[in-house]
Amino acid sequence: MTAPMKTPKLVKRFIPYYRPYRRILTFDLICAVLTTLCEIVLPLIVRAVTDRAIGSLSALTASYVMKLGGLYIALRLVDAFANYYMSSIGHAMGTHIETDMRNDLFAHLQQLSFSFYTQTKVGQIMARITSDLFEVTEFAHHCPEEFLIALFKIAAAFTILFG
Repeated sequence: MTAPMKTPKLVKRFIPYYRPYRRILTFDLICAVLTTLCEIVLPLIVRAVTDRAIGSLSALTASYVMKLGGLYIALRLVDAFANYYMSSIGHAMGTHIETDMRNDLFAHLQQLSFSFYTQTKVGQIMARITSDLFEVTEFAHHCPEEFLIALFKIAAAFTILFG
């Protein structure tokens, strides 16, 4: 039995699978930032309306509220498009990565000796490949998004709080 690989080595082996899909991944990450931006803007809009109302209620005009409402609706439309892209094209990218890995695994399995197949049940190999590759597909799509979203939220929070 071989020892499990360390995380940096696993990441180095995994990153080349993104190479053919780097444009999709880049746009997927841009969409992730856009959805995060849309989440962050609502409290800022509410703060702007509240600050204006507290300062002088007469300064809170209908046109001001309508402009902010229009901005919010536009941001929601951007958010809807970005979420659609991430859930459809982004997941398709994960499926393509899974297919590439499946092809590499099949090529590797063909190179193994007959003694390996004597000692290991084929059903066990297939079950591992199927379940592990599903997890890898989800990781391939969601991990970069989640890291970027977390980084962006932290940076935006610090910027807003210090501003």
